[in-house]
Amino acid sequence: MAKVVAFFNHKGGVGKTTILFNVAIALAQVGKKVILFDADSQANLTALAVTEEQYQESLDKEITIWSALEPLVTGAGDFKYVEPLSLRSNLWLVPGDIRLADFEGICPTGWTEALAGEARGFRVTTALYRLFQQTANIKSADFVLIDLGPNVNALNRNALISSDGFIIPLAADLFSVRALPSVGYSIANWVRQWHTALKNKPKTVTFELPTCESVPIPLGYVSQQFSVFSSSPAEAFRVWQDKIPVAYQEGVVFPLKAIKLPVNEQETEPLIALKYLSSLVPKAQQAHKAIFELNGSEARGAHFKRSKDTREIFLKLAKIIISRLENAL
Repeated sequence: MAKVVAFFNHKGGVGKTTILFNVAIALAQVGKKVILFDADSQANLTALAVTEEQYQESLDKEITIWSALEPLVTGAGDFKYVEPLSLRSNLWLVPGDIRLADFEGICPTGWTEALAGEARGFRVTTALYRLFQQTANIKSADFVLIDLGPNVNALNRNALISSDGFIIPLAADLFSVRALPSVGYSIANWVRQWHTALKNKPKTVTFELPTCESVPIPLGYVSQQFSVFSSSPAEAFRVWQDKIPVAYQEGVVFPLKAIKLPVNEQETEPLIALKYLSSLVPKAQQAHKAIFELNGSEARGAHFKRSKDTREIFLKLAKIIISRLENAL
């Protein structure tokens, strides 16, 4: 069964989508089969991964995450499989869609119904989980990576209980630090409630569900300097960078440990620290490539060497994620 990893933070603008995309391509290049799900209605991952023409074609052919979930919203039935777009060898994308907000609209009621032991609530709440797993099974994928929007809404709740683990991308600033308790306590509360719902599961629910054992393990955080304002003093950056380990422990590790998730209290340092890539990120976004895929005309001179060096950085991050998943599960 594919391992499902969500990239999530309540705070936007922290390089979440860029980190996910580069990790995914690094994994694919070493032979891992990876499926990306753009579960953010703003579709930033999709905009990064494909051209406007390719995205328009997927909309015309109804090949988006919304297309898969629409039957649940309209009452026509359960989710349906959509064929992912092939991005690279071993790498696929189920594109995002602004209409995903319509599915999000039925998620709160679905959650309440699941807590009350109603079959329809379980069908809606686990639709993402079952969509992730079915797509992964059809493609024989090793990993499913999910890009989530920067909020603690009902859609993200459903996505996170469908995940084996989650990564928190962070910037060294006040806003990222302040967002950490919102992430930790929200997930802790969602896991508690889901365990309650499972106790009330009716016998008529025979489809596969995320279980008490399949919980979103906190795999750690990634600190990045993609967007350091030139007017911001280096000292201010260091101050917030130094605050992150304790803030992560208090805001994420402690609340998840309290509900007995397998967390390591000692792992307070970042999985990896990404530095000095701000000039390369927009070039890669424009080219719809990983940073290390840029060629000599897209990144010149010293920039080209730096771009190639990032492959080992993102591959190292991917290997750390794999190791922590294996050790925790």
